[in-house]
Amino acid sequence: MKILYVVKNMRLANGVTSYAMNYYRKLVGKDIRIDFLVVNDIGSPYYDEIKANGSNIFLMPPYSKNIFATVKYINDLFKKEKYDIVHSHVLNSGSVILKLAKHYGVPVRILHAHATKSGDTKLKEIRNKFFIAISLANANSYFACSKLAGDYLYGKRKYTVINNAVDLKRYSFDQEARDRLRNEYSANDKLIVTTVGRFTKQKNPMFIVDIISALAEKTKNFEFWWFGNGILEEETKKYAEEKGVTKYINFFGANDKVNEFYSAADVFILPSLFEGLPVVGIEAQISGIPCLMSDEITREAEITDLCKYIPIDSASLWADKILEISKADRSANIRSIKKDNYDIDKQNSILREKYEALYEEKSK
Repeated sequence: MKILYVVKNMRLANGVTSYAMNYYRKLVGKDIRIDFLVVNDIGSPYYDEIKANGSNIFLMPPYSKNIFATVKYINDLFKKEKYDIVHSHVLNSGSVILKLAKHYGVPVRILHAHATKSGDTKLKEIRNKFFIAISLANANSYFACSKLAGDYLYGKRKYTVINNAVDLKRYSFDQEARDRLRNEYSANDKLIVTTVGRFTKQKNPMFIVDIISALAEKTKNFEFWWFGNGILEEETKKYAEEKGVTKYINFFGANDKVNEFYSAADVFILPSLFEGLPVVGIEAQISGIPCLMSDEITREAEITDLCKYIPIDSASLWADKILEISKADRSANIRSIKKDNYDIDKQNSILREKYEALYEEKSK
C-alpha cells in the first residue's frame, strides 16, 4: 500500500507533525510505504529519518510565489507516483491537492480535522471556508483527532476519530532525566513550569507571559521553560521584556528531547485559544506531570485525574492553580493515566486496519 501524507510543515513542537511521525514510525515497512508532501518547507530534523526509511519527501513550491508552478508540481507528482491513499492534514492548502488526487484516481482521499477553528482570526476563517468546501467535496473519507474537532469541521457527515497516540516508553516519567536536567540547569530547588507549542495566536503566548508575571508576584523561586518557535516569537520575547519577566524564562526553541524535559518539570500549561486535541497535552500527561489546560480545549484530552481546565480570562488564577497543582503526588498521577487509547503500539494497528478497509471499499 502506498500512502501520501500531506502536512503543512515538519516543524518540531508541532502537534500535527508529531501525530504524523508517531504513526509513520509504526506503519512504514515492507507492506506500507508512506511519503510526505510538505506544503511549507522550513527544514526539519525529521527529513533524514524519513529518507533513511526509503520514503520520499516532496517539498511543494509555495502558492504565494507562483500558483501555476505549484499546481504543475502537484500534477507531476500524481502522474509519476501512483498512490493508494492521500491523507491530508491541512485544510486550505490541501484543497487543491485533494482535488487533483481525485482527478488522478487516487482511491482513498482522507481529510483530517486537527482543530476546532479554521483560522486564528475571523478574516482567515471566512477566507478558509471556500477552501474547506473544496477539500470536503474532494475527500471521500473523514478523520478527526477528537469529537469536538470532527463535529466542527464535518457537521453531520460521518467521520472516524483517530486518537493522537504517542510512544509510551519515550514519554513515560524518567527520574534519571529529571535529576540530570534539573542539576544541569541549576533548578534543583525551583518550581519548573513548562509549555510546548508554536508561537502563534492560537497558543496564546502573550497570556502565557501574563501568567509568568502573575506567578512572579507570588513566588520568586521558579523558572518557566518554553519550547517551540514561530512567527510571534520575537514579539513574545519583547513583551516578556516589557513585563520584566525575561529572567524567569528559558527559551529552548524547538527541541527533540522535550520528552526528557517533561520529566524534569513540575507543571505543564496550555492556555490555548482553541485546539482539536493537543498531542503535547497527551505527551505531558503520559509523563505524569500535572497539567493546566484552557477550558476551550476538549475534555477528551483529559487522560489523568490531575488534568485541570480553567478559563483564560485571569492570569492570576492560572498562577494560583500552578502553585496548587505543583504539590500533587507525581507517582499517583502516573498510576492514574488511562493509557490504552493513546498507546501508539495499540492505536497504529487500528489505523492500519482502517486504511486497508477504506482501500478495499473505495478501489472497487
